[in-house]
Amino acid sequence: MNLLTRAFDLLSRRVTGEPFWRWCAEMPHPRKGRVPSQIVRNPDAVYFPTCISRIMGALPGEGDDVTVMDALLRIAHRAGVRLFVPSDMQGHCCGVPFSSKGFDRAHDASANKAIESFFRWSNGGVVPIFLDTSPCTYGIRTCRVHLTPKNQERFDMLTILDSIEFVSEWILPKLVVRRKTRRVAVHPVCSAVKMGLTGKLTQVMKACSDELLVPREGGCCAFAGDRGFLFPELTASATETEASEIRQQPCDAYYSSSRTCEIGMTRATGHVYRSYLHLLEYASRLDERAPDERR
Repeated sequence: MNLLTRAFDLLSRRVTGEPFWRWCAEMPHPRKGRVPSQIVRNPDAVYFPTCISRIMGALPGEGDDVTVMDALLRIAHRAGVRLFVPSDMQGHCCGVPFSSKGFDRAHDASANKAIESFFRWSNGGVVPIFLDTSPCTYGIRTCRVHLTPKNQERFDMLTILDSIEFVSEWILPKLVVRRKTRRVAVHPVCSAVKMGLTGKLTQVMKACSDELLVPREGGCCAFAGDRGFLFPELTASATETEASEIRQQPCDAYYSSSRTCEIGMTRATGHVYRSYLHLLEYASRLDERAPDERR
């Protein structure tokens, strides 16, 4: 246990009486730069950057030159896809962090606020809206029962997509893939599996790689939002078999579609996992040496 971890455990013990929250070596850096917004007329879609993308930056060893939001906006620009990114997104959340802890009133308030704004941003449901983190998409898609009658009507008029769907159907067909990574691995997160998006995720990744490893023993990483921070032994147990398979078949890069699941898989395997959007951004970049390329 390093000095920082000891200090954090001591502080936690002083506050709660036990080491309730543990610092881990895979803790992401704070996201750098401003949260992007794009006000365009007649957009093809609305992009809602999730809280986790707006807060968490690169993992240690990942490099923080391109955020998830940057990657998505760049590939959309290269594909000629026009995205509206709300300037008033701050204060909006899918509500999953509350529902997972039983804070039902907070969850319901967050979900209703999100749907009200989704309806407004999408011009009354005319324009599809998508999110960049699969568990957040799943949380929004399954929140209808928690909405007011008026927001249930709004919900039924919305087209809510995960970025996996949007990228595979709207961006990838219009994008020029200029280079492929030799061998990559993917961890399909539980929510993407539940939404039936594993095939679309692998489609995107196969387009950008020569060989794709989808672990036969892949399953839930058990990070579950913040459970992995509180109970690292839970994620260690859940990922043991998949991590062993990954370590026996080294790849050049590792990807998923949820930052917290990427933290869990990074911890389990010793390899840095990042959003699959980074793979597509790199594959379509005009100059592979220019990560600061402007959107």
